[in-house]
Amino acid sequence: MKPVKNVPFACCIMSIVASALLSGCASEHASAMSKPTNSPPLVFKRTNGIIPFTQSLQRKWGAAVTADVDQDGWDDVITTQHGTNALIYWNNEGHFSEPIVIVTGDTHGLGVSDYDGDGKMDIVVSPGGGDGGNPRRPIYFSVDKQRNITKGGTFSHFSASRGRAIKFLEANGDNKLDLFTTGFAPKRVKSLTTNQLYFNSSKNFSPPLTLSIPHDPLSFKTLVTDVNNDDISDVITFGGKDMTLSIGQGDGSYVDSTKEVLGDLANTHNAINIAEIDYDNDGDFDLFLARSQYQFQQESYYDPKDKNFAFFVFRKSFMFEDITIEGENLILENIQETWATYNIQLGRERKVVEAVRAAHYMDGRLEITPQNAMGWPADSELKGLHIGYLGNSKWRIGGAVKSRLSAVIKNVVNHPDEMRRKPLPALLLENRNGKFVDVTQRIGINIQEQTTSVAVADFNNDGFMDLAITPYGNMALPIEHYVLMNQQGKSFSKFSHAGLTSDEIGATGVGITAFDYDQDGRVDVVYGNERGRWYLAKNQIQKDALGNFIKVEVGVSEVQKAQPTGAKVTITACGKQQTQHVGATGDGFHHMLNNNMHFGIGECDSVEKVHVIWPNGEEKSLEDREAGSKVKL
Repeated sequence: MKPVKNVPFACCIMSIVASALLSGCASEHASAMSKPTNSPPLVFKRTNGIIPFTQSLQRKWGAAVTADVDQDGWDDVITTQHGTNALIYWNNEGHFSEPIVIVTGDTHGLGVSDYDGDGKMDIVVSPGGGDGGNPRRPIYFSVDKQRNITKGGTFSHFSASRGRAIKFLEANGDNKLDLFTTGFAPKRVKSLTTNQLYFNSSKNFSPPLTLSIPHDPLSFKTLVTDVNNDDISDVITFGGKDMTLSIGQGDGSYVDSTKEVLGDLANTHNAINIAEIDYDNDGDFDLFLARSQYQFQQESYYDPKDKNFAFFVFRKSFMFEDITIEGENLILENIQETWATYNIQLGRERKVVEAVRAAHYMDGRLEITPQNAMGWPADSELKGLHIGYLGNSKWRIGGAVKSRLSAVIKNVVNHPDEMRRKPLPALLLENRNGKFVDVTQRIGINIQEQTTSVAVADFNNDGFMDLAITPYGNMALPIEHYVLMNQQGKSFSKFSHAGLTSDEIGATGVGITAFDYDQDGRVDVVYGNERGRWYLAKNQIQKDALGNFIKVEVGVSEVQKAQPTGAKVTITACGKQQTQHVGATGDGFHHMLNNNMHFGIGECDSVEKVHVIWPNGEEKSLEDREAGSKVKL
């Protein structure tokens, strides 16, 4: 091995944020940023056709799931279209197949792992519950190495609910993966929360253990991590007015340690997604909290440049007065309603029309002439979406809905007041000996806007984990996801123009996932927007600005055949350690099997040691591996 000479780990790699060589360490980063005369290159570039995502504007449920489902060494992609289906795109060595339908209907949390140890990958899907009127139970599928998908059935002995999250973990050290599920209970039930752990008892799941119950039933999102560094999985539930922490004891029991570990931070509200990140490489897992409110309130936005007015309403009456349109006809685009309880009606006569849609409740577009929408209904009872022309280019849009409704009005030159979301800062919580401390300001993170998703990866291979962030955004504008680059574990620099752009309006940011889809040693991202599209973006960092890397593929343990989910991998390069966790994800609904792990190692040309400890305590180490190689354990 040829270690780097007496400089901090990869400190002198070219800064991709500034696109200029660092002459020193993180303290000189600011001066380096000011030197380039040309615009810095993009970190990412959107691809076209590598994954054949539909161009339809669709609702989502969480981020895209990445996992090597067919076990060919290449990570596949699963997307969930809320209310429609879950699709898998097979990875054919860096190019993806046309989508294959796994399941149709109201698809929520989805998890991938070989929980029964038969060598085939399992997919468990938590369906919705018809707004509480049709509580359901998780369904499961098996996938062999020839990509045959077989529906196994329904976990009929599970508690019926409005399903939310699916997470696998090893709770009791018996070499079998257990299953943690969350959700809303059916209507007219005293406790709305159904956060329960089902133990794996040889290809089945036994009656559940109820973990720490949050005070807010909206805290149904989940992070499985290791808070106290004892190699036993702990569970954090979040999403509503509070967070709860259940510390695993290794025998299947859990202790509520919320107050002891989180303290006042347990009262952090609207943590919409949490990712574990060892940002300072000290060997324990810190937490990054993306924070956003659920879509329960009325919103409206205006873009004066393109003259678009976008609105969102939820289960309430609404009225947008004095909308002045440039041109003769009123045009609405991206009209989406969760379920159309009522009609779209025009003018005084309540003429019923139907928006042109590419598919059910997707891509709605409507163009209305003044003659077809003259006046406004005389009576006050309004159900559905009503549109009326009042003369002098003025229109009125209002009504009442029992679900979510959104749309974009084009060519607006005078508009109602905007109703935007208030700031809700993202947080970085540092793990200090098993307790968390807010270091957001100290570490240089200043994100005031609401954010919905986060992915953790080393995008420039300097040996420190970076963050890709999804903002909630402005519905009248395209959503632009961005990157926080880790400056040697000392601070983060926000790179807004990272190339993670989208085109559609009327959408909000929903999810982002990092993975090296083509195995070129640069971590890429797949991201998507609610009522919008999915995108794949390829990492564009040039090799002269990129550190070295090593890949570690974690399989079942050698002796007791424990599954890789929950395994902890530590590498040592140039005397510095990094730790990652198989199954780590910044999505609170889905379980991803990221057992093809990527470690940046900066200017080191080899790795001294790769060590893995499976959740049953079994360990294995390998030594002296060259940069750019793939280690299989």
